[in-house]
Amino acid sequence: MPHTRPRVLLLSDDDAVTGTLRRLTRIGEKLHSQADVVMATLSSTEPPGPQGPPFPLQRIGSARRLNMDPETWAEDYLLPRLDRLTVGFEPDVLVVDGDFPAWLLDRLRRTHGVSRVDVVSAMDAQERSGAAPRTAELTIEVGELVNGRLTSRSSGTAEHSRVEVDPVLEAAVLDAAAGSAENAEANLAGDATARPTVVVDLAGLSPDTAAAAEDLALEWFAAHQRQWTVALLDSAVARRVPAGAEKVAGGLTPELVARTVAALAVPGFRALHTWVPAGVPALWLTEGPAGEEPLRGAARRSRRRLRPEQQQALRTRAVRAADAGWGLREELEGPHDVDRLRARLTAALETMDARGAELAGPREPFSDGAEQAAQAVLERARRHLSDPA
Repeated sequence: MPHTRPRVLLLSDDDAVTGTLRRLTRIGEKLHSQADVVMATLSSTEPPGPQGPPFPLQRIGSARRLNMDPETWAEDYLLPRLDRLTVGFEPDVLVVDGDFPAWLLDRLRRTHGVSRVDVVSAMDAQERSGAAPRTAELTIEVGELVNGRLTSRSSGTAEHSRVEVDPVLEAAVLDAAAGSAENAEANLAGDATARPTVVVDLAGLSPDTAAAAEDLALEWFAAHQRQWTVALLDSAVARRVPAGAEKVAGGLTPELVARTVAALAVPGFRALHTWVPAGVPALWLTEGPAGEEPLRGAARRSRRRLRPEQQQALRTRAVRAADAGWGLREELEGPHDVDRLRARLTAALETMDARGAELAGPREPFSDGAEQAAQAVLERARRHLSDPA
């Protein structure tokens, strides 16, 4: 059925390190007043906001969650689901943030005559520079704080355009800065349970390394900063939470950001664009190759492996963030040598404790690129609506 209002289908994978669901949600929130928006995601985490996004959200099981062979999953499960969604919604633009089979995206574009837009961070774009060329009509390259602030710039050819926008910041950080901080300070004064908090945010480490690092962090803060709460953010480790700690599921809230005084985090796009603009001192943790290997005698279980270019992007962010004064960095070699892991993490925590707020780095206003990205998508959708060919 013909329509006059632009229609945009957002598609995100389940990459918690990059935070594709949350990044696309921010862009979709800027779009929905001027376009009809539907989101499909492989992620099982909750999008930002207490009520969820202001547009329909469809969950699609990932190959990992459904325990399926990736090729079979893409051919027999994902493609039919997206086909039905595209036929029913009739989008003008398919906006993709994350890793999906190239053949599948090309088939959707050809079969349904939809214009494709890819969202990718500047760091990921740099690491993928040697990969096969993309077939999207538009690539939105989201800037990174560690590369310096950007302004929106356009380039490209008639067949493929590229737009650079400012970093898309975490919604909880923006909400905390907009006024929730005062509420959190009032809570700190009157609520003994709302204590200063250190957030342990380890999405991206292998399961054994994450479990060992969480154990050591809980042990260290219980011994040296008993007045602080340790918040385990979206932790996949099954554990009984000790006194003085809490498990936080579903991502960050403005209240949690406002009471956070330090963070231990893997420097993915999501974490870095949370703790740096929030002015929170951070210890950036990356992982050496040994961390992907299971402990001796342990069963080889399914685990999320990062590609070499993803690992390199994490290391690059950690180095650049530390060089800019935004925290410290430490590379862990996995839990195989627990004494060495303990020594390195303990030394880093002691340094972090001694230097305190100094590690929050230079304070400056950070621009948010969600509106810029939304306008680029809207322009593409309107162009496709007026001339589908």
